[in-house]
Amino acid sequence: MKKLPSIFLLLFLFGTIGAFAQTTSSLGEMNRLLSNNIKYPAELRQAEVQGAVVISIQIDRKGEMTGEYQMLSGNSAFEGEIERTVSMLKENWNPAFLEGKSFDQEYLMSFNFKLSTTGSVFPPKPFTTASKKEKEMNPLETVENALEKNPFSPKLYTYRAEMLQSKGQRLQAEMDLNQAKFLEEKMLTEIVIVGYLPSGPKSL
Repeated sequence: MKKLPSIFLLLFLFGTIGAFAQTTSSLGEMNRLLSNNIKYPAELRQAEVQGAVVISIQIDRKGEMTGEYQMLSGNSAFEGEIERTVSMLKENWNPAFLEGKSFDQEYLMSFNFKLSTTGSVFPPKPFTTASKKEKEMNPLETVENALEKNPFSPKLYTYRAEMLQSKGQRLQAEMDLNQAKFLEEKMLTEIVIVGYLPSGPKSL
């Protein structure tokens, strides 16, 4: 077996590292772009409205974002901010954001609007408004309730699969894992947008 010249090995090594760095920075660049531009609507923050919004976007055969999107789940009150964000992303789109994903496909994007009290450390302490019924739910019921609100979360399907597996419901667990895998392949990014609330009592 012939030995490869040292210069070839060096070129291959640096080429591989360069490609990896470019791939890593592409997704990070898109996430920074989204995080720096999407805002928590003030009126929704004041009304203590929160939740995850999932949309699908269309990528054409050249890897360009068409600008068309569909809101698949979540509170429609956030749609104005989502529309503004999608328009901004289209103007700054780079096919490298796909990081090897196929062109001419639809992909998912998740925007999780969460409320937190001011002055909390990072990560922010979540602001919860669970109903009495939700507080009385067991862990499996809690996950299923969350899936009703956001049926596009790979993590929720994975959590439920683990619970079903522990109960011996292997077929249902396998189905959830397959669904989680499919959604992970389709999920382009997941962004959390935090809206801060005053820590003191509300003024009358």
